[in-house]
Amino acid sequence: MISPRKRAAAFTLVEVLIGATLSAIVMVGVLTSFVFLGRSLSRLVNYQNLEAKSRQAMTVMRTDFGLALSVKSGTTPTATAVTLTLPSGDVTYTYDSSSQSLRRQATFGANRDYTLLQNDTCVCTSFAFSYYTTTNGSPVSQITAGTNVPFSIKQIQVSYSLDSTGSASPQTRASYDMGSATFLLRNRWEPDGN
Repeated sequence: MISPRKRAAAFTLVEVLIGATLSAIVMVGVLTSFVFLGRSLSRLVNYQNLEAKSRQAMTVMRTDFGLALSVKSGTTPTATAVTLTLPSGDVTYTYDSSSQSLRRQATFGANRDYTLLQNDTCVCTSFAFSYYTTTNGSPVSQITAGTNVPFSIKQIQVSYSLDSTGSASPQTRASYDMGSATFLLRNRWEPDGN
């Protein structure tokens, strides 16, 4: 008797192509997930850097605003600059839109001039001081409308936006918007006209 020939076990070409296609689809899904997770992690790191820079700047400003006796008389506070009178001297904050940074200059202390809200990972894209009276009104001049009057300013609020620098890829850039509480200056008495 002749034994039947055993059929060799193997995959057909169609089965190999289907298996390869399914494997490729799964690999694309896995690689896409890894890329997405990597970008998300980079974006989170950038956001944390912006938040840390913001906290650092707010700590410095909170200290100065908390000690401020008044806005310095003879100055004209604007949305991008203010000079405060503190018990130990004067402090001036100036936002420079060309360098996208906030500069703090003091007439006292060891570190008199330094830059806030800017480093190699972030820039300040917008910045504004807002001024209020004790009743939350606008401290404007009766003679020149729209001009802030230093002796009537009793409260200051800060708002700004931070963005990741251009060195970060567009998929990992982050933005951080900050609006501070209103800081009540220590000069709560009525102005005497001097």
